[in-house]
Amino acid sequence: LNIFINSFTNILIFLLFISFYSKGQTLTSEDSYRNYFVSNKDSIDPIEGIWSVSTTQEFYRYDTLYDVRKYPKAAKVAVMKKEGKYESYNLTGESYDVQFLPTDVIGVYLYKNYFPEIQQYSKAKAIISKGSEMEYTYDFPDDFLRIKFGDTYEEGTRVVNILKWSKSFPENKQ
Repeated sequence: LNIFINSFTNILIFLLFISFYSKGQTLTSEDSYRNYFVSNKDSIDPIEGIWSVSTTQEFYRYDTLYDVRKYPKAAKVAVMKKEGKYESYNLTGESYDVQFLPTDVIGVYLYKNYFPEIQQYSKAKAIISKGSEMEYTYDFPDDFLRIKFGDTYEEGTRVVNILKWSKSFPENKQ
């Protein structure tokens, strides 16, 4: 019985060691993401890294633009490959709810933006990466707007989200 317990304990310690040092490790700070990208610099894809994301939102009512809000204070987001696609995370480790999928064209990715409040993905799914910059636009789903606006939601409201991503780390290989 002691041999069984010792073997089980050794296997458990080994598995914990492997999971801690594998790509599945939990990263919870900008420094930990930077260390990950430096350690894996020879195997990461150009989309992987730390990005600054700025947003402009255009508000429409029945296709008439009535307001534009710019959010210049950029969010910092890490993009990492996971199971054949690229997941995004804020720098404390939580999902940023944006996923990129590779296409047959280098530097062009499909993206899906997930809205957990309504358990839906955005409808538009196109993005182009130009070196260290990406841009894409999508409409917020109506059900999401109804939740966010609450009692002030009016039929015919449409909000277009325009995102600009600038890669800050690591620099892409030329």
